[in-house]
Amino acid sequence: MEIVLIVAVAVVLGALLFYNRSSKGLDVNKDGKVDTADIKAAVQNVVTGAKETADVNKDGKVDAADAKAVQEKVKTVAKKTTAKAKETAKKATTRGRQPKTK
Repeated sequence: MEIVLIVAVAVVLGALLFYNRSSKGLDVNKDGKVDTADIKAAVQNVVTGAKETADVNKDGKVDAADAKAVQEKVKTVAKKTTAKAKETAKKATTRGRQPKTK
């Protein structure tokens, strides 16, 4: 998935650079010119951002511990959502109505 994101960013940035060669707003690495080095810098920024986002437990690395933390969070949210749905259904049936279904 990360590779696809990097390729997509590179293609988009490449197209932007080609069509906006005179635009200083695309000078990502602030070297005074818009060139392929800016694509590399932009892709590196995306990769760094993706790694920082994936490092859920903020230990400086993306590993199984991060996956475990996400899994636990998903389980917790799923349990809360299920409990809330059951409570809503229970309230609806005790009032003599059938619960709404989607």
